[in-house]
Amino acid sequence: MGIFDRIQAEVEERERKEGITPSALLDLPPEQRRLINHITRSGEQTAAQAASALDVPLEEVQETLDLLAEKGYLEREKRPEGWVYRTRFGRKRARQIPVGIWSALGGKKGKQEE
Repeated sequence: MGIFDRIQAEVEERERKEGITPSALLDLPPEQRRLINHITRSGEQTAAQAASALDVPLEEVQETLDLLAEKGYLEREKRPEGWVYRTRFGRKRARQIPVGIWSALGGKKGKQEE
């Protein structure tokens, strides 16, 4: 495994741990996005509740919920009524410019401002 493969694997693992972001939500297939949107708006849902609300077979919903939980987009909790799912949102990352960016770019800032 090359360095780029290792970095890509690390980035994907970190994204799984951090929850879903708006860009990841847009990348999902329509049926997965619809399910996540429903759970987000409803708060917590069991697979049966989500299947009933979305008029989708329970087996299909359960499979999708398990996949989304595996990706880290949903949290699940075992309760007496069964597994309950809720959306797990990613944190917004602050954008920080490295301290020495202009010197690394060859002092272009000063020349453009003149």
